[in-house]
Amino acid sequence: MENHLENAAAGDCARDYRVQQALYFKMYSRLEVQEWLVKDAARNAAYRQAIGWNKAAFRGKTVLDVGCGLGMLSLLAAAAGARRVIAVDAASIVEYTRHIVVDNSCADVITVLRGKVEEIELPEGIEKVDIILCDWMGYCLFSGNMLESLIFARDKWLAPGGLIYPDAAHLYLGAITGQAGEDLEQWNDLYDINMGAIRRRCEATALLKRLDARQLMSKVVLVKTLDLYTAPRHSCLTRTHYELKVTRSGHVHALFACFDVGMGQYPRRVWLSTSPHAPWTHWNQTVFHLRAPLTVEPEQLIRGVFSLKPSPKSIYGLEFDISFEHKGRERRAMGRQDYSLDYFLPQGL
Repeated sequence: MENHLENAAAGDCARDYRVQQALYFKMYSRLEVQEWLVKDAARNAAYRQAIGWNKAAFRGKTVLDVGCGLGMLSLLAAAAGARRVIAVDAASIVEYTRHIVVDNSCADVITVLRGKVEEIELPEGIEKVDIILCDWMGYCLFSGNMLESLIFARDKWLAPGGLIYPDAAHLYLGAITGQAGEDLEQWNDLYDINMGAIRRRCEATALLKRLDARQLMSKVVLVKTLDLYTAPRHSCLTRTHYELKVTRSGHVHALFACFDVGMGQYPRRVWLSTSPHAPWTHWNQTVFHLRAPLTVEPEQLIRGVFSLKPSPKSIYGLEFDISFEHKGRERRAMGRQDYSLDYFLPQGL
C-alpha cells in the first residue's frame, strides 16, 4: 500500500513538472514576451558590446546559443565572424527565428533547433563548441531554472578552453525605504476596510519592482558569486551572513536584491547590472518587505542570514529565508521572514 501511494505521488509530481514546463515554454512562445525582451535596451546593448568588442574570440568558431528566443545573440555571433552557430530553444517561437535567420542572410551559418538542450543532439559533424551564449538569468538571478540548462550544455559540449557569455554573476542585497503609499500599514485600514489578508500576502511574497536609487538606505553587500566555468548543478542554493551599513537616517521598509553579470575578455569586458543605479532592465529588482519598518541612523548595521533555494512548488520559482537584527538608538529589532517568488508573465501581459 505504501509503495502504491509513493508511486502515485511520484506520478503526480512528474505530471505537474511536465505541466509547468509546457506552460513555461508556451509563455516564451508569445510574441509579446519576446518583444518585451528585445526592447530591454540595457540587456541588448550589453550583449551587442560584449560580442562586438570581442570579435576575435568569435571569428571562425562554433557557437551554441542556449535558449535562443528570436535569435538575437546568434545573429550577433554570426556578424562577429562565427563559422557555425547552433541556436536552440524548446519554445515554438523558433519557427519565427528560422525566418529571421533567412531574412538576415545567415542561413548558411545559423542552424535553428527546436527542443530542450538536455534532449537535442548537435548537427552531424559537430561534437564540441567553442563558445556558449546563454541569457540564463531570471528574476533575482536564479528564477526560471535556466542555469541548470547552461551547466548541462557546458559539461556536455564546451571544448577545453571554450568561452561562456556571460561567465560570471554576482547577487547583492541592500536596504530601502518605501515610496509614498507603499507602507504595508495601509492594508490594516483601507477606507475603513481591514485588508490584513493582503498585507500578510505581501509580507510573504518577494515582489519585482523598479526601485528609485533615492530609496536606498544602505550600501549593498555581495551575497553570492558564480563562476560559470566551474559552477556545479544546483548553484542557486545559498545561505550566507550579511551585514548592511546604513547610509542615512530614516526608515527601512524592505530589503532588496539585484545582480550583475560579466562577459567578454579583458580589457573588452562588459558588465550588465540590475542595480537601482543602472538603467532599467526587465529583471527590475526583487523586494522583500519587512513586517515593521526599522528606524535607522547612519553607520548603524543591519545583520542577518540570507538563504535562497528552489521552490518545491514550482520548478521555476524560488523561496527565501531572511533573518535580520538591528540595534537602534532606542530599541533593538530582530526577526525572520520567509518569502516566495513565483515565475510569472511580464507586467501587463
